[in-house]
Amino acid sequence: MILDKSSVMFLGDSITKGVSFIDGKYRVLEKSFFNILSKTILSSTENRGRFGLTSRRFLKDLFKLNGLDADITFFGIGGNDCNFNWKEIAEHPEQDHFPAVSKEEYENNLCRIYDNFKESQSKIITLNCPPLHAEKFFSFLGEYFNAENIMKWLKNISRIYYHHESYNNIFEKVTRSYGIEMIDIRGKFLMDDNLDDLIGIDGMHPKAAGHELISGSISNFLNENAAIQ
Repeated sequence: MILDKSSVMFLGDSITKGVSFIDGKYRVLEKSFFNILSKTILSSTENRGRFGLTSRRFLKDLFKLNGLDADITFFGIGGNDCNFNWKEIAEHPEQDHFPAVSKEEYENNLCRIYDNFKESQSKIITLNCPPLHAEKFFSFLGEYFNAENIMKWLKNISRIYYHHESYNNIFEKVTRSYGIEMIDIRGKFLMDDNLDDLIGIDGMHPKAAGHELISGSISNFLNENAAIQ
């Protein structure tokens, strides 16, 4: 059944946009979670997901969102904030390197974003980050950069996962502190016994099966919480 009484906006990065790494290129999946939802339970939808979006860039463009005039706004961000310049790391593993947005700035940016959301009439529902598949991610980096040098800097592949998780923890902490509802997408992925089938070859972006899981999680949340009247 299509629930068409509310307008819905999706804000976020390339995962929101529906991007996955397919045949050597980043492409928008035909069966992204947004496309699935817009054809099943949501009819008045808009996707403003942007490839490479960080919380810093989101704040700069916040004025373009027309006051968040959708009835419901789904929001998630953080995967690009925690990313590193892996080319520089591969070339200079002996140096210090820092994420695109520090943890402190990321937390502050989220607070500023949520403060803005409070001024809108839109109902905000957040999506936390799907887990990063460290082994796939490292192998993917090795296709483009010197993997040996990256490992010199990393020391341990699992560091990739825990670094990503620390940003997700910040997202969840700040979201809870503002009393904003959150769909635990990350937990759904981690509870699945076939994580390899859900995360793409780059270790970051979900495959079609991952997007199906996300769409199902959102559908269940909306039905259980009667978010759309």
